[in-house]
Amino acid sequence: MRKPIFTAALVLAGALLSSAAEAKVPAFNASCPGRVSVHADEGGPIFVNGREARLKRFNNNYYEARLGRLSISVSVNRDGSPDVSYTGPGGANGVCRVKGDRAAQMQDEDGGGSGEGRPRRRSDGVSLGMMPAYCRGEASAQFRVRPSRITTNRPFMSGRGYVVQGNYPDGKGTSVFNCWFDKGGNFVSIN
Repeated sequence: MRKPIFTAALVLAGALLSSAAEAKVPAFNASCPGRVSVHADEGGPIFVNGREARLKRFNNNYYEARLGRLSISVSVNRDGSPDVSYTGPGGANGVCRVKGDRAAQMQDEDGGGSGEGRPRRRSDGVSLGMMPAYCRGEASAQFRVRPSRITTNRPFMSGRGYVVQGNYPDGKGTSVFNCWFDKGGNFVSIN
């Protein structure tokens, strides 16, 4: 009686391990706050700063790649484009900017994304709704403060781009900063 149960457990464990090895991640390149670069080939593997990371498949739409204390999370959207974020040492985390994603390629192929059923995007930059989170990640890396201690406001148009204002408590009070994005949603600078 025990032998068949043990054999079934071994078969199940083998199936789970093989499914993690057969993860089908989409091909993408991304840049994350804190100078973290991510590259994935179609079907894997995922490289973080040029080194191959250990890949784990949670389901058909969610994967994690680990390299040391750095974790890259990949969520695949319905259109096949990835959303990428990271968590690093000391509580650092943020939203990564995917370069040349599938939605942007469809927009380029269609001459502007005006086709039926195709998503419209300004560029391969972050969306207005994601700018505060991206800014929080950049501020965390720049000022070495945990993201949970950083407050960011909604973006507003200023000149030729967008600004996200933020603050965090320091030893003497509150420090204030601005994240600058161009009109396409590409991160420019923080000050």
